[in-house]
Amino acid sequence: MADIEMFSCDDYTTHFEPLSYLHQMVAIKPQPGFESPLSSMLTKCHNAFDSGTIKGKTLLDIGTGPTIHTIISAAQHCDNIFLAKFCQSNRDFLKQWYDGSLKSSFDEVFEIVLKLEGKSKTDIPEREASIRDKIVRILHCDIRDKNTFSTNFLPKVDIITSSLCLEAAATDLASYEEYAGNMVGMLNPGGHLVIFGCLGGTFYTVGSKRFSSFGMSKDDLMSTWKKVGIEVISWEECSRPEKEYHDVDVFFGMVGWEKDPKHWDQRMMWIIDCFKNNSFND
Repeated sequence: MADIEMFSCDDYTTHFEPLSYLHQMVAIKPQPGFESPLSSMLTKCHNAFDSGTIKGKTLLDIGTGPTIHTIISAAQHCDNIFLAKFCQSNRDFLKQWYDGSLKSSFDEVFEIVLKLEGKSKTDIPEREASIRDKIVRILHCDIRDKNTFSTNFLPKVDIITSSLCLEAAATDLASYEEYAGNMVGMLNPGGHLVIFGCLGGTFYTVGSKRFSSFGMSKDDLMSTWKKVGIEVISWEECSRPEKEYHDVDVFFGMVGWEKDPKHWDQRMMWIIDCFKNNSFND
């Protein structure tokens, strides 16, 4: 049997298929004894923000992908949102959603979140419009770079959300720690980090393509976040993940806090005004 080609982070631009990812994400349904990654992630995001204690002026979603699933619950607890992604095709996909030209929809994802909130799918248009109103810009980022946003100047934010970004970028424990440090470097002192990630595993597939994924142990992961200045205040694991498209052991939701809170940096309001007056093109 021939070896299956494994693609890395640098291959996303040419080999990652946004529409296949979206279709695959919503196609995996929870089964008795199994939990789908999507429903698990949405539930853990809902749980993280439901208490109302995580809130702030600005939220940054790192590694957004071709969906907005990471920010549906979070958007009600901030005023401004930046979406950031390495892959150009994913940014284009998000921009099509933002301007209303995307032929696909995120309705199935919205419906899951609204059900958790005790609402119905008739509330989708209002919620979707409110999220669009809060998005300031869709940016290129490379979490592997110390200057993650390169030519785009972005000051620190109050909330960072991210889903399976570090696992896709890292190749070993040292690089995971480095990229986690880059992520925390974008967070205001006292800010919150809401992460959906995985333990164990080496790959995940999108369509016919297999992409590398770095999975570590829980002890290594906890130690890493402590090293980069994050105190973990909440941890949830899914009951048992399906393994049709990956070899991950466990998916988890984590909430962390960056210590030593300080006052809000007024520069952010100036930057937001500048971005809102510019186009969404990088």
